[in-house]
Amino acid sequence: MKTDLQKLYRYKIHHVIFWIGYFVFYTYSYKTFSPSLPKLFFVTFIYFLFHASTFYTIAYYLFPKYLYAKKYKLFFLITLVLVVVQSIAISLFMYYSFFYKVKPYSESPFLVFMTGVLTIVFVSGILCAGKLVVDKMRTDRSIEKMEQQRIASELQYLKAQVNPHFLFNAINSIYFLIKKDPDQAANTLIRLSDLLRFQLYDCSVEKISIEKEIEYLRNFVSLEQIRKGEKTKIEFHTSEDLQGFEVAPFMLIPFLENTFKYVSSYSGEENKIIVRLWREDHRFNAHFYNTTDNLARIAPGGIGHKNVKRRLELIYPNKHSLNIVERPGSYKVMLTLHVA
Repeated sequence: MKTDLQKLYRYKIHHVIFWIGYFVFYTYSYKTFSPSLPKLFFVTFIYFLFHASTFYTIAYYLFPKYLYAKKYKLFFLITLVLVVVQSIAISLFMYYSFFYKVKPYSESPFLVFMTGVLTIVFVSGILCAGKLVVDKMRTDRSIEKMEQQRIASELQYLKAQVNPHFLFNAINSIYFLIKKDPDQAANTLIRLSDLLRFQLYDCSVEKISIEKEIEYLRNFVSLEQIRKGEKTKIEFHTSEDLQGFEVAPFMLIPFLENTFKYVSSYSGEENKIIVRLWREDHRFNAHFYNTTDNLARIAPGGIGHKNVKRRLELIYPNKHSLNIVERPGSYKVMLTLHVA
């Protein structure tokens, strides 16, 4: 149905339908002035020429050349001259075709002129107003489509940034383990391949199930736990009702990455990472906590946060909250997403 309407619009069938209705209306309106049907058709045709030429000149020439180019003074001046000239021409035609025998028109040429002005302004004005509305709607749709394409491109770029950032951290972990424990390095490499397989095959869509996202996070924790060993206490808590909804992929992993990257490395105190995921009604909550030793952060550490903040703005506009609390000895991220 939509395709048929698009074809009709493309070939200006709606113009043809309108002008057929126009002919019927004017023929019926002026039948009292002349009983001759051929003459009525001829007169209506002349009316059509004046009204159509005025409308198409304004809508398809003056609009794009002057109005849309913001040359407002020239547009209004040329439009005024066009309307006056067309009104004079149609008034002369009306007078010598119909009104020279009809009072009070026969005694007042100015009244005939005003009638001509009204017909030109009324018909052309309504049609031009409709054209403006259609052009505005078309422009808005075009802008909206371009914005959607821009956002889609930006999201693809941001998603692509996640992989090398994560890969950089994982390779560092494996490099560290190769010298310390080759067997653990082999296990870590297997887990890394599982994670990369997940990224390659499961995360090419806009959203994934929360179950898959949690599985990805658990695998990441297992991989990092191999590197951290017993010196870091890791707690990963999820509620039982985390099912039946979807989230954008890689939305949580940057926060989890940072808990491991910036967790404290005390020898005499507890180093802790706590992750809590749960749902309250239509809100999905994710809290990430880690102890810190308050060392200055290097520049690359901000890549993940900047990335996910921008993705949140694009994917969850006005449907998320993100609070980051940094205190002496601890760092906490609290994310809430409104989900269906």
